[in-house]
Amino acid sequence: MFESLFLSTFELKTPLIQAGMGGVSGVELAASVSNQGCLGVLAQYKNSPQEVIRTIQETRHKTACFIGVNFIPEVSGTSLLDKQIEALIQCGDNKLTIVMYGLPPKHVAEKIISSSIPLIIQVGTQKDAEAAYLMGATCIVLQGIQAGGHLLGEVTTEELLKDVLSCKFEVPLIVAGGISSGIDYLYYRDQGASGCMCGTMFVTSHESNAHPKYKQLIVDSAAKDTIMTDLFRIGWEGRIHRVLKNETVRIGQEQSITFIAESEIFGKRYPVPRFSSAAPLKQTNGAIELMALYCGESCENIQRIEPVEAILERFCSEIILHD
Repeated sequence: MFESLFLSTFELKTPLIQAGMGGVSGVELAASVSNQGCLGVLAQYKNSPQEVIRTIQETRHKTACFIGVNFIPEVSGTSLLDKQIEALIQCGDNKLTIVMYGLPPKHVAEKIISSSIPLIIQVGTQKDAEAAYLMGATCIVLQGIQAGGHLLGEVTTEELLKDVLSCKFEVPLIVAGGISSGIDYLYYRDQGASGCMCGTMFVTSHESNAHPKYKQLIVDSAAKDTIMTDLFRIGWEGRIHRVLKNETVRIGQEQSITFIAESEIFGKRYPVPRFSSAAPLKQTNGAIELMALYCGESCENIQRIEPVEAILERFCSEIILHD
């Protein structure tokens, strides 16, 4: 219904947002997605204000297009979030948008909007969609339980879209969860969606920062190989997440919490305990297959590891062919 508004606001060719996926979504992935006419997103939820500025500047060297910057209020906490937002505002970049996972504090939303920065808010319930709309969100992302990673609600993408459409909000509604093709998007557009957010299909791109073994495990999996659980709670408690059913999931909580891997973040090495919420990255060594392998049901249609350009060319051609 508001697809043209979504496209024009962010100067896009295709109504698609790349999900902000922790350490997986870095400079290379976000810039590549934006350069293909979609909205690339940088994951910055744990980064210091200085790191936020540095990452935005590095990405800007690789693309002149709109860039999304992802923050997670419930993980960052209000104090860090305030500093992160202030740092982003100080960048003075008029082609940035903020993508919030979950509702931000009211004062944060007001500051973003008063700074004329588009605000995209991702929610998982009709109630939170209503709150996001009242906050003045430019777009609202509706995440269904088919999505990989942490989940904000308990209903499917279809159910959530139907519920929120009944509210008749005058903003683009972006669907997320189980989408990996242009055909998938057209299905939701026919129901009233104005765009889509995709994550899992970008994890397996050449440009993503995911570990090669993690990428291959997604390619080799189907929707039935994913499960919703709360096992991987160290570092992020209180959220159900969809992951691949690996040995950690099959054996469950009776396993001891020992270090199973080690990862590098901004040049520093950190041990990764069993049940950590950290995803395996290129900089991770150890038992990759035992870590949190976030994966949506869209893995059903992901057949190979390939460049972002190839992924999005196919996605766009399917829209054109079947529209």
